[in-house]
Amino acid sequence: MTQLPYTPPVDFLDLLLDAVCVVDPDGRFVYVSAASEQIFGYRPDEMIGRVIFDFVHPDDIDYTRQTAEHVMNTGSIRQVENRYIRKDGSVAHIMWTARWLTGDQLRIGVARDITQRRRNEAVQGALYAISEASHTATGVEDLHQRMHDIVRALDIPSFQDADSQSDADRDHWQLIATQISEALARRELFDRLRYVAQYDPLTGLPNRELLSDRIRTTLARARRQQTSFALLFIDLNGFKRVNDSLGHAAGDQLLQRVAHRLTKSVRESDTAARLGGDEFVILVERISERHSAHDVANKLHMAFKKPFVVDGAELDIIPSIGVAVYPYDGEDEFSLLKHADNAMYTAKGRPRPG
Repeated sequence: MTQLPYTPPVDFLDLLLDAVCVVDPDGRFVYVSAASEQIFGYRPDEMIGRVIFDFVHPDDIDYTRQTAEHVMNTGSIRQVENRYIRKDGSVAHIMWTARWLTGDQLRIGVARDITQRRRNEAVQGALYAISEASHTATGVEDLHQRMHDIVRALDIPSFQDADSQSDADRDHWQLIATQISEALARRELFDRLRYVAQYDPLTGLPNRELLSDRIRTTLARARRQQTSFALLFIDLNGFKRVNDSLGHAAGDQLLQRVAHRLTKSVRESDTAARLGGDEFVILVERISERHSAHDVANKLHMAFKKPFVVDGAELDIIPSIGVAVYPYDGEDEFSLLKHADNAMYTAKGRPRPG
């Protein structure tokens, strides 16, 4: 039977997974348990005699000073966190519980390494950020930038720091890379589908659906701000003759050249759209006077003065243009388009069929 008093064969503190540290009032280590090497990368003899701020992350020095003062003033703290720089240069996230021993004039603290926990939380936050960015980014380029920012903010050893990476770190990077790849692929698919749904595949101009959406947006703003806008309905005279004489491929080239010329003839804030066939509509936003819409129509006529060259043939194409101005010629999308359509047929010199 063991007799008391019992003298242990080893220091019990060296069996702890957490590091026990004792510092004097000047912040110098006077004792460090064996777990320090696992947590900080330094053996106890490499830390004893040095001040704690030799090891603290530079960004956390002021906070650590305040925490040390708080312990000496109040007697103890529980579960406060700061960062240390390990011997290999990597960052360790440490959670401390500490007490001030007034009689001995010593501060004793227990340090727990929570680096992996913080990395796990950072990765989880990054995954949420990736998911949110994939839904809110304005496009693939914006999404690429957001992904770059997310990755740059991660406090995890990078692939260039392979020596300081753990297996968990490599698994984290693989997970993040997979999520980013899938998010970019989904966004690219979404953008392609949206483009197909909203743009004319031949000319690249907005189609009827996108034009309608922009008219509704412009109409709401005009009603709210009591301003005017115009719709110009355009039909190409002689287009059928081009198709019949030169073929549909030449007709398609002509439509593409017309689309380019229309786009160059209006402001960036305006919309040139193709409804189908040889019919186009220009949405002219924010006009100050009613006659301003007719000035735009005259500018478009001038743009068609120069012949179009298709397959070496010069084609003189004259547009018929009908104008409708909100609110004078209609107060909703349907009535404005109908007025502009009828005005276009009037410009052709014949009534609208049907």
